[in-house]
Amino acid sequence: MRIHSVFKSGIIPWLAWILIRGIGRSIIFETEGEENYLRLKREGKNVILATWHSRLFLTVYYYRYKLSGKNICVLVSPSRDGEFIARIVRRFGYSAVRGSSRHYGKNAHEEMLKKLSEDLDMGITPDGPRGPAEKVQHGIIQIAAESGCPIIPMTFSTSRNTRFNSWDRFVFPHPFTRAVVTFGSPVYVPANVSKEEKLEKGRELESVLNRITRMADKHFNKGE
Repeated sequence: MRIHSVFKSGIIPWLAWILIRGIGRSIIFETEGEENYLRLKREGKNVILATWHSRLFLTVYYYRYKLSGKNICVLVSPSRDGEFIARIVRRFGYSAVRGSSRHYGKNAHEEMLKKLSEDLDMGITPDGPRGPAEKVQHGIIQIAAESGCPIIPMTFSTSRNTRFNSWDRFVFPHPFTRAVVTFGSPVYVPANVSKEEKLEKGRELESVLNRITRMADKHFNKGE
């Protein structure tokens, strides 16, 4: 293996984990709607956590260190860049399934259903890995229908951050800032959902995620 490949596959994910954890520890957190998630966990239910690709940075940190959770499996792109992300989430103690929000593939689909039946939550970016940004792809709705697990929308915003010039305008929070982590009401998908109902549930999830994301931004007077 070439030196730069070793560096990317080993050292950079470790440095990214240190960076995320370090910035997360420096931040003062507020929460809104967290009871939507905690109530379902008290009832012994596994959930599918949905967050836009642009809001991954602190949601990865928050689940592990503020919700004290490691029992989650994250859907990660099967691409080369996805391997880089998979190595980062594994540093947090998470497991990973390789697939996209548009086309999981049979193996990924079956593995996701298996994980959800084994007392694991599932983390999915429904507009990932390449967009279009803030548009729900159908895969998450199908998984919710087959697993019977509710979808919990989740997002964050911070008082100071940098927005990258990427397809999703990725949000990079500044250290020692304030953050609000917001959870939306659960979205339930019936097992015998029709094609039309899938589209409707996708629009519902998209609407909730966009609404709570805008609310989180306005929390710090960043509404667009």
